[in-house]
Amino acid sequence: MVAVLARRFGERTTTLGFGEAVAAYKKILVAYDDPESATLARAADLAEETRATLIVTNVVAPVERSEVKEADKEARERLDEADSYLKRRGLSGELVSSVGPPAEAILRLAKERQVDLLVVGTRKKGFFERLVEGSVAQNVLRGASCDVLVVY
Repeated sequence: MVAVLARRFGERTTTLGFGEAVAAYKKILVAYDDPESATLARAADLAEETRATLIVTNVVAPVERSEVKEADKEARERLDEADSYLKRRGLSGELVSSVGPPAEAILRLAKERQVDLLVVGTRKKGFFERLVEGSVAQNVLRGASCDVLVVY
């Protein structure tokens, strides 16, 4: 993880508990879709340590018209969960619902908001699932113009 966090942004640095100074991020975007994942907690830890602005997004993949209302409701529930978690920790974040292919929507929001760090999770998919569906984390890694932290 130190290698991921080692890029410098001027003189603003922190130790992040590693004992050596690493870059301090100003804006962190976390893609949140799974309450069982440690992704939001890791992003919150980093935002708290570096005093960065935290942006939380949940991406609704394109769905058929009949499913739009349900998908939007689920996205809002995920963002409400994220908001509750952050409030329990005494933190706040900007909550942004996005629509589109997940990796594209995450990268677009990161570019629009000029974030310094993207935090994404990954699931243990089987070979066939990865072959057919690909991986959001892999696609974000390929297309990002900032640092990316993948949380397992």
